[in-house]
Amino acid sequence: MVRKKRKAVDIEGLNPKIAKALSQLDKTEKLLVDQGTFGERRVEPVPTFIQAGCEEVISNKNNASIVLGRDRPGSLASGYGGRGDTQAGSIDLVVGRMSYNPVDDAHVNPNMKSDAARIYMSQKTDIDENFNLADGTVGCPRTKSGIGIKADGVRMIGREGVKIVTTTDSMTSHGGKVESIGNIDLIAGNDDSKLEPLVKGKCLIKALEQLGEQLNNVTETLNSFLTYQMAFNASVVFHTHGVVCFGGGTAVPSIPLAIAGSNAMLALGSQAAPSTVINVVNEMGWAFNSFNEAGDNYICSRNVNVT
Repeated sequence: MVRKKRKAVDIEGLNPKIAKALSQLDKTEKLLVDQGTFGERRVEPVPTFIQAGCEEVISNKNNASIVLGRDRPGSLASGYGGRGDTQAGSIDLVVGRMSYNPVDDAHVNPNMKSDAARIYMSQKTDIDENFNLADGTVGCPRTKSGIGIKADGVRMIGREGVKIVTTTDSMTSHGGKVESIGNIDLIAGNDDSKLEPLVKGKCLIKALEQLGEQLNNVTETLNSFLTYQMAFNASVVFHTHGVVCFGGGTAVPSIPLAIAGSNAMLALGSQAAPSTVINVVNEMGWAFNSFNEAGDNYICSRNVNVT
């Protein structure tokens, strides 16, 4: 069972004989036993690594080791080293075998899933399969060189910049030809079912600027329409009909047309026309805030670039 809260000093997995001997020490005697303070030795449970014949191991008594061997992501039979391939050299840097529950008497193989932290490098391996990673768009390279880095938290820090670059060479490490430019996948949760391409900021700006121009053209067209419509409505309001009466003819306005025209002019003048002006102002603000680097909602990252 996984314990959510870890003790600062946890020796539950110690060999029972050693644990019993420690428990029988008095306070003075305990001070003489390895306590680990100030970088001194520390008594703690460390599982025994099952070492292959080809492997050279550099290790300490605190569950940290460097293994120089051949590709081996698990048991002695695993990987290309396990099946006897050449050109499959590997370096496995690992701390915390068995992670949160190390046991002294346990004999363990590399465990890419549960060991606490590791940097694994191999000349020939199936790197995505080793760490059980989703395919993404780059797929799962097999029988190729690979490096895997895994821990609770992984950070890449560059004082003057960090680059993630693909396809710098025309040949793979095993002599195969690189057929296309390799993708870069950022997969949160190891779930590639909804993986989508990133947007290129400058291209997006260009597309939105073109859209903005079209909206501006629509606004200008609408404004012109409103101007002509208001002029037409004015003509309707003051339109009269000739009526023959006793004693001569006279001009009589059309009451229904006058009312309808007046209402239309009032609506266009008080609502539609100001709205077009406001739309132009809003468009200018939107364009500045979205497309200008000084804008509050600038749509491009100021520090992260993609190709």
